[in-house]
Amino acid sequence: MTRTKWLVVVSLVAVAAMIGLVVTYASQVSMLYLKTDEVFARLEKSATTAHKGPESLVGTYLRIHGHLKAKSARRYQGRLDYEFFIQGQSGRALKVRYQGILPDTFRDHAELVIEGKLVQPDLFQAYSVFAKCPTKYKEEKEQKKQTS
Repeated sequence: MTRTKWLVVVSLVAVAAMIGLVVTYASQVSMLYLKTDEVFARLEKSATTAHKGPESLVGTYLRIHGHLKAKSARRYQGRLDYEFFIQGQSGRALKVRYQGILPDTFRDHAELVIEGKLVQPDLFQAYSVFAKCPTKYKEEKEQKKQTS
């Protein structure tokens, strides 16, 4: 093989590897962001096909926004395994399982954004949980208003 052909082959392999990495990384970064009520609406649509097909959310990695249902969080004794419900404006709630350390602001009615996989129509396996405490931010806004 001549040096020119070898250089072309190596260049093509390198370009193919770079494209593969970009595609793999882009699919991990781009994630569908839905509110809890939107998840339930889509699940209702895909229920007619037993949650199979391209429109189904089951088996999909998602980012879901909602609120922690009051008194729904429980921790399995001796482990960092949690189970709680995230709910939307309609009051419907989705069961979430999470393994890890929860944020300090994880309290009843806290605004949550969870990332993970919808493993069943009624179960979401989260791998990250972000919580925001609205009273903390309300206090900061009131302090800014008073100083202005």
